[in-house]
Amino acid sequence: AGGAPGRARAQDALPRQVRIVVGFAPGGANDIMARLLAQKLNERLPGSVFTVENRPGAATLVAAEYVARSAPDGTVLLYASLSTLIAPLVSRAATLDPVRDFAPVAMAQSSPLLLVARADSPLRTLADVLALARERPGRVTVSHPGQGGINHLSMAMLMQATGTEFTLVPYTGNAPSLTALVRGEVDLASDSIIAARSLLEAGQLRPIAVSSAGRAAALPAVPSFAETVPGYEVGFWGGVLAPRATPQPLLDRLNRELDAVLRQPEVAERIRGMGADPAGGSRADYARVIEQDWATYGRLVRETGLRGD
Repeated sequence: AGGAPGRARAQDALPRQVRIVVGFAPGGANDIMARLLAQKLNERLPGSVFTVENRPGAATLVAAEYVARSAPDGTVLLYASLSTLIAPLVSRAATLDPVRDFAPVAMAQSSPLLLVARADSPLRTLADVLALARERPGRVTVSHPGQGGINHLSMAMLMQATGTEFTLVPYTGNAPSLTALVRGEVDLASDSIIAARSLLEAGQLRPIAVSSAGRAAALPAVPSFAETVPGYEVGFWGGVLAPRATPQPLLDRLNRELDAVLRQPEVAERIRGMGADPAGGSRADYARVIEQDWATYGRLVRETGLRGD
């Protein structure tokens, strides 16, 4: 009995080196959040070093498949997003099943998506965008952070709901997608408030609409899609997953540490300042979100006929 506490501590001991893999290029919403978590975990847990590794491609499938095949010992984690669920549903070649192949660790944030234009664009409202799309079918271009991700699906849903046609242009992450918009390579971008925030504040981009059912607290003057397209709503979340066979004591320990980080007032304030809401909570809470969204977005992918390469 005297050895039990020691054995419990050994089972949930964190590795000295932990990589958090991100499926998008540096500078995007997932990358920003992963680096914030890594920084705060390093401050909280001086015995372990958390680093972020970017493996962009296929709307997070490259990173997700890599982590799913990694040793289940806590040394490799995935900073996942809703795109991590959608990409396997869309890709013809994917064999990944996020519900089967990963163990939820902790949900980090939730936020709406954002449709943005350049500051000098004549497009100011979603009604303007839809009118131009009807006038010029297939000629209005919209960048997004990856084929088969949530930003891609959100635009497919908009086209289905409104009977419009856009040309959707995939990039390898939020930063490349938004850079393309700033450079004038596309007319609009479907992205996140987190990724677009600095460009909005610098006056380089103009927000058109947010994808939440109501207006977002971070951008209260920006209308929701639903104000023009009733019933339209798309959410976006990010969180940490581990390979499925990772021992439960280690998963529970990681959950406790991440939840403690997300509850720190300065971390919560920073996340809200990015335009998102901090999450946290139990592993079971996150598992329910994943299972519900896997079913919901599976249906939406089938309804929109969305397919990737």
